[in-house]
Amino acid sequence: MEVHHHSHNPKKIGEYLTEFIMLFAAVTLGFFAENLREHQIEKHREIQYLKNIHLDLERDILEIDRVSKRNTENQKLGQELAQLYGKGYQTDLPKFYYLIKSLALRSYFQHSKNGIDQLKNAGGLRLIENDEIIKQIQLIEIRIANIESLQESMNQNLLHFRMKTGNILDAFTVWEMNEKQVLNYSPISLAKTSYKNRFEVPKQVRPLKNSNQEDINELVNLGIAPVNTSRYINGHLGQLKIECTQLNNFLIKTYGSEF
Repeated sequence: MEVHHHSHNPKKIGEYLTEFIMLFAAVTLGFFAENLREHQIEKHREIQYLKNIHLDLERDILEIDRVSKRNTENQKLGQELAQLYGKGYQTDLPKFYYLIKSLALRSYFQHSKNGIDQLKNAGGLRLIENDEIIKQIQLIEIRIANIESLQESMNQNLLHFRMKTGNILDAFTVWEMNEKQVLNYSPISLAKTSYKNRFEVPKQVRPLKNSNQEDINELVNLGIAPVNTSRYINGHLGQLKIECTQLNNFLIKTYGSEF
């Protein structure tokens, strides 16, 4: 029986080179395609985070205006209390009650940080390609830390102030004032009256339960001490508003069409 042997011609070096080049090109293109896809995904995430930061900035700007205005109102109340104490608080005891109760109400700046928190949880600022945005965010974060530190100091003062009022003001008069205070949390009402003091000057009041001059002096000091702190806070809030507005405008100009 005759056996036929099939001959295999060896491939030329050029064929091996061609196959290698084609395989290398396929792997390289696949690598670049995967990198491009990942880059597009990260770019989409970056824009989404920046959009959230943009929304946070707009909320912060409104909050800055609200708190600054309230701090200014409290500064006026503190000045009135100091003047009344200077001429004798007994000359207008109803107003004394009103000023003490009103100064126990404070407004604190609450930073909107959903976008920043999402960015940090996703891997930090490395997702942001623009160095100027990173610098501005870091500057804002430092400013907010200073504000929060001052607010914490003011809050500690408030705790002592409220404890002191409980030792001096008549409980029934305080209860009557609380019953008559203006409380309306509807958005429309807040837009119109959020800066008006919610206590009224009572028509009649009972005598103070403690008229010791040292205690009265301490109460007044605790009432007016945060007034100066609020000036520092307002100074920082003014700078923070400038920084937030600058960053917000830059984000809108650079990415606004993609938000």
